[in-house]
Amino acid sequence: MMKRVMILTASMSLAACASHTNIEIDQLTEARAAVAASKAAGAERCAPKLQAEAVASLYWAAHEYSEHGIHPDENSSLAAKAIAKANEARTQGSKNCAPAPKPAPKVVEVIKLDGINFELNSADLTATSTARLDKAVATLNRRSEINVEVAAHTDSSGSDKYNQVLSERRAASVMDYLVSHGIKADRVNSKGYGESQPIADNSSSEGRAQNRRVELRVMK
Repeated sequence: MMKRVMILTASMSLAACASHTNIEIDQLTEARAAVAASKAAGAERCAPKLQAEAVASLYWAAHEYSEHGIHPDENSSLAAKAIAKANEARTQGSKNCAPAPKPAPKVVEVIKLDGINFELNSADLTATSTARLDKAVATLNRRSEINVEVAAHTDSSGSDKYNQVLSERRAASVMDYLVSHGIKADRVNSKGYGESQPIADNSSSEGRAQNRRVELRVMK
């Protein structure tokens, strides 16, 4: 009877050890994967202290595992620490090494395009405007080092929303003309400002005519 009890107890002990071993293998595999992922994400360079702590915890967990599961709880704790440190290193590294945002382009010069007109309530250029734009093309060819924003403005007639959309369409129309006449697309962008930047009083026809304008803004 005693012999049977001893055999049963030994069998239960082996089963428990096998269960712990399987769990430890899974945890150790997960820890190795976490450390490898943080390394691949650049944590050695961008979060070196955290990455070193993750690696140290992984090595210690692997060492304890080689002791055949003598300290399963400690093994589990070390593997969990390695995973947590690796994940923290990966997150911190992505913040530390994130590229700095590029500064917003600044307007360094405004080239006024006199005589650029459009059909009423339209983005279609008038026939007389093309000659003016041909001069702008020549200027941009001559000054090949500059990049420009085509800025279109309206007067205050109509709603803010309508004028904003109209100015965007007109700016795009002028940009399309410049590009179609040989100006590289990466040198030009367009932006409509609607009625937001008047240069004259909108209460007179003369003032409104001045506010309806197109400019080339040299950006740097």
